[in-house]
Amino acid sequence: MMKPKYFVIVLFSFLFCSVLAYPVKANAPLTVEQAVQTALEVNPDLLAARQELEVARGRKVNAFLFNRFNPSIRGRVWNRKNPGSGNETDSQVLLQQEVEVAGQRGLRREEAVRNMSRVTAQIRDRERLIIGQVKRAFFQALTLKKALTLREEIETLNRRIRDASQARFQAGVIPIMEYNLAAIRYGQARKETFAAEASFQNSLVNLRRLLGWEPDRSIELNGQLRTAPKSLPLPDLLQRAQIQRPDLVAAKREVARAKAAMDLTRRLIVPNPTLQGIYWTETEGPQGVSKLVGGGISIPLPVFDRKQGELVTQGGELNRGRHQIVAVTRNIEQEVKTAFQAYEAARQSVEVFEEEVLERIDENFRFIEDAYREGKIGLLQLIVVQDDLILAQLSYVSSLGQFREAEVNLAQAVGELS
Repeated sequence: MMKPKYFVIVLFSFLFCSVLAYPVKANAPLTVEQAVQTALEVNPDLLAARQELEVARGRKVNAFLFNRFNPSIRGRVWNRKNPGSGNETDSQVLLQQEVEVAGQRGLRREEAVRNMSRVTAQIRDRERLIIGQVKRAFFQALTLKKALTLREEIETLNRRIRDASQARFQAGVIPIMEYNLAAIRYGQARKETFAAEASFQNSLVNLRRLLGWEPDRSIELNGQLRTAPKSLPLPDLLQRAQIQRPDLVAAKREVARAKAAMDLTRRLIVPNPTLQGIYWTETEGPQGVSKLVGGGISIPLPVFDRKQGELVTQGGELNRGRHQIVAVTRNIEQEVKTAFQAYEAARQSVEVFEEEVLERIDENFRFIEDAYREGKIGLLQLIVVQDDLILAQLSYVSSLGQFREAEVNLAQAVGELS
């Protein structure tokens, strides 16, 4: 029977481990930082890509063996009929060991280390892309959530207008056509709300997939679309991208690996000697058993195979890697410039809205509803003004979402990993 104090300790340990195993609760608010961290830990695509590092590590383990050739031993026993003494038994044991020479072992290690360094950079680049996908999905969901909230507010406004129209119709102030139009507007607003809800839920499906979560796991987003736009100098961004982009680092490391592979192949042309040790027993009849101990060496002659094909292949890989560096460098420059232009356009769009449009939208929403209730404007005039205000408000939300997306794209182009 377990004592109560031990039971409490075990229970607390189980609960503590459970909390560590699930850093983000199913119903806990999810921030963009938590989303990125979760994706880096459990995203299936990223986990699969990281296995390439294990493949490279296995290659490194083999390269660091004391000797990559195992010794071989061969034994023979045979009977020999001696005319003078009858049947005699002879035996032979041959031990062989191939030995690497000409610095092959060191070059093999260097190639394996450079290969692992290249794979590490490639995985970092994969992480960069996953981070960008997660952030875009998060802010897209946040944008659609804000649009859904606006649609719900618009639906509530149209319901109040419909109710006010019904009261005015019953009082004989407006005709039935105007009341019917208000009811139609309310139905249209409800339809738009349903569509916004569907779009929002679809965005959560994509976010769950990137996070490696179950399809039915609930998500409560915790974040702000609004952030302080910053003016960033393009030359600094280009310089940072050339230094920290993992795909460019991987391309440079591939060239270094290809050079190391060619150096190793050239050394492999030098033949490895095989050292031999021999122990031989031979029965000499009444004279007893003769024992022979000796050694030998075997060296293949590189007459025909001088690694010609391997060197041609590796030369092509080396040239391909050099061209790849140029291509990646130019692509990075283009990506940064394109992302920077989109960022600046989105930043200016948000600033224009906040400086000239946003406050007037909220004021006019209050004014037109009060004016309609007081009979100062008709329903048709209300609809025209309301449509303009709705489009402006939704456009502002869209501008915030586009700014966030442009911000993520710029960070991804520069090579930020946070």
